[in-house]
Amino acid sequence: MSEARVFRRSEMELVPAVTPTGTTSIARIINGSISRHMGGGIEYLENTVIDWTVTYDEILFICEGRLTLEFGGAQHHCSAGDIVWLPEGTHLKYIAKERAGYFYALYPVDWASRQGTTEP
Repeated sequence: MSEARVFRRSEMELVPAVTPTGTTSIARIINGSISRHMGGGIEYLENTVIDWTVTYDEILFICEGRLTLEFGGAQHHCSAGDIVWLPEGTHLKYIAKERAGYFYALYPVDWASRQGTTEP
């Protein structure tokens, strides 16, 4: 079992996350080497639209910019301080016309390996 720790933003390495519909920058901070259950990190989008279906439960905390999320037949305009709940199976579009960033937490941490795929 891992120990409690603090992750400093200045030490987080953002790497490209390439999906079929666009690219983001992501720092997967809480991963399988740290937790057996949850995943978490930060992700930034800019001038992109990502079409995605979550195959895990996920919470987003918008921490920078404005992000439009399209799901449930509506567009949801989110800004810093907003929290979004995305249950497993939600199909959505992330629409960033400017730089937007969010913290995410998801369960289970090993969703990709359970589905025989890799994270983008």
